[in-house]
Amino acid sequence: MLVLHSQAATMRVQKWKINEVNELADLIEKHKVVAVFKLTGLRANLIHEIRKKLRGTAIIRVTKKTLFIKAVEKTGKRELAKLIEDLRTPVGFIFSNISAFKLKILLDKNKILMHAKAGEKADVDVIIPEMNTGLPPGPILSDFGKLKIPTRIEGGQIWIAKDTLVARKGEEISPQLASLLARLDIKAVMKGITIDKAYEDGVLITGESLAIDLEKVKNEIIEAGSSAIRLAVEMGYVTRETIQFILVKAAREARILAVELALPSREVIRDIIMKAEIIATKLKEALELKK
Repeated sequence: MLVLHSQAATMRVQKWKINEVNELADLIEKHKVVAVFKLTGLRANLIHEIRKKLRGTAIIRVTKKTLFIKAVEKTGKRELAKLIEDLRTPVGFIFSNISAFKLKILLDKNKILMHAKAGEKADVDVIIPEMNTGLPPGPILSDFGKLKIPTRIEGGQIWIAKDTLVARKGEEISPQLASLLARLDIKAVMKGITIDKAYEDGVLITGESLAIDLEKVKNEIIEAGSSAIRLAVEMGYVTRETIQFILVKAAREARILAVELALPSREVIRDIIMKAEIIATKLKEALELKK
């Protein structure tokens, strides 16, 4: 009986592995981007929440690397094995049809506020609100005191007397504060999935290469656009974007030329007279100096 039970269990495991390989191969075939991320330090509930946020855009799958390799071999896309060839820790995979760069931005935008561990830096201003903590009086009162959090005892429970800022964004969370925040269910750090590598259109892209400073890129694009318009206006290259600037430039230069040549017209006669008056004044001053 024990032998039969063991054989049945083995068959179930083998069937699960076969199904997993088939499903992974199907995901590889249906998506143009495959990315990998390290599981170290990521909690199951965090991955679950991010999976829900990305539903319809990307599929997150946590599986064994050996099964992924088998799926890669089944699809014939052996180059995908490079995603995990130097990774020694457990990993998860992301399958998507948006670009790897957009996927990185999407993951960054969908980070989730989590409980802080000692030594981590706060990603937000951490405020303990005025509330009933639900905790009975005891040694924990000394922790509130050390952190300068005003309290009162009411109904046999500890109440926070007023909203209290206990850490500013960027400040390190102390062990004592981390423990207290966890007991009060107050979250202080943003956590999410960080792509280690991604494969798209035959190119292996590292996580570092996917990191884009969007504000910097935006400013560079704006500057490039402004430079292009300035060059086009200087050349007299007419487009919908440059025609107004070209006409303004032409009008300004025509006005300067008309004044320089003293060609009277309603638009420039005033400037011509003013120029003549300035020249006359300077000439008069020069003649008086010679006397």
